Amino acid sequence: MSKFSVAAKRFGGFMKRNAFYFLIILCIASVATVIALAVTRNNGVNPDSGLNNGDTPVINPDDNKDPSKDPDDENPPTKKLTFVTPCNGTVKVAFSDVDYVWNQTMERYETHSAIDFVSDDLNVYAAADGKIKEIDSDELNGSYIVIEHEEGYVTKYMSLDKLPELKVGAQVKQGQLLGKMSTSQGLEALDGAHLHFELLKDGVEINPLDVLVLDEK
Repeated sequence: MSKFSVAAKRFGGFMKRNAFYFLIILCIASVATVIALAVTRNNGVNPDSGLNNGDTPVINPDDNKDPSKDPDDENPPTKKLTFVTPCNGTVKVAFSDVDYVWNQTMERYETHSAIDFVSDDLNVYAAADGKIKEIDSDELNGSYIVIEHEEGYVTKYMSLDKLPELKVGAQVKQGQLLGKMSTSQGLEALDGAHLHFELLKDGVEINPLDVLVLDEK
């Protein structure tokens, strides 16, 4: 018998005697492989992704956005504050914070930090949306209404006739009727029925014509 035959016979005998142990080793290796794959999947790591155990996937914030929604829908444009002329009339006395104008009632020259409007229908309207800050009447200003607006603006409507049923704190809309022009303002009583209209920005009187949009009511 050749040496190769002898070696093969011995190897075959060895395998028969130890086959049971080889089967046990193979089973253990298979179970270990299954456990390793299960642990890897539970950690959310794809074994083919190249990520190490300490790595986490990067999520772009835009991935969660709904493509059907317009980004501008989340931030709608705000309505721009505008002021319209508070009556259907014309300017009788212009704004003048430097030059002096003659006041026939007081019989003197003085600045005029407002615009006096006259109108055939005498109606006075709110120049913009706002909240009524003050409603009152005195000998100098006559019956008047003060309205607060956004962005630090305040409008004053003086020399009004009998005031409508409005209260301090009430919200008013642009173009809402506030009252009628009259001669109730003592400082300008001889000027006839008119509206003495003042506009302030952050507490400072400004020329209303700088911001008013001419508009028929």
